Amino acid sequence: MALTKVQAEGLNLADTFAFTGTVTGTNQGLVLLQTVTASDDATVTVGSSSLFTSTYKTYQIHVLNAHPATDSVEFRCRISTGGSVQTGSAYEYTRRQTIHSNSSITNRGSTSDALVPLAESLGNGANESHSGILTLYNPTETTFTKNINFMGSGRDLSPNTALNTVAFSFEGNENAIDGVQFFMNSGNVESGTFKLYGVV
Repeated sequence: MALTKVQAEGLNLADTFAFTGTVTGTNQGLVLLQTVTASDDATVTVGSSSLFTSTYKTYQIHVLNAHPATDSVEFRCRISTGGSVQTGSAYEYTRRQTIHSNSSITNRGSTSDALVPLAESLGNGANESHSGILTLYNPTETTFTKNINFMGSGRDLSPNTALNTVAFSFEGNENAIDGVQFFMNSGNVESGTFKLYGVV
């Protein structure tokens, strides 16, 4: 069936179509830019100045089954600007962790930390890991302080299923972000997959 334009009554999806040319004006979703696989690494860095560009206004890093080598550790991150990981005490964050009861809600926050804690008390059992999505908004512009959030779920050492929600920024630094470094407070990231996407 050959159509030069969509008819007013729409398309009959029972028909067979062959499309040529370029489809525009559609929301294509996520564009995979990089995959990093952890293998007993002290740190895992995702992104670079050639990957974080003005092509996309929003980026996501999907953390898939981050597994710590050490039990009862904290999963952390820092940002990179100008090719350097920022370790100064200028991270402002708020984080909430919840488990299976209302009495097990933990709130954390700081206006002057040297890192961002994404999740705590991670277990290193064979079936325990942590996954989540870190979202960066307009990371390459240089006017505003960058706003970043993370939502993740995983198993702590109890083991409990835990939900972590985090919002953070690096105060006093409006430089473009060109990477995110993930690490544990003790021991290595034994395994895990980190995927960087541009959001269309």
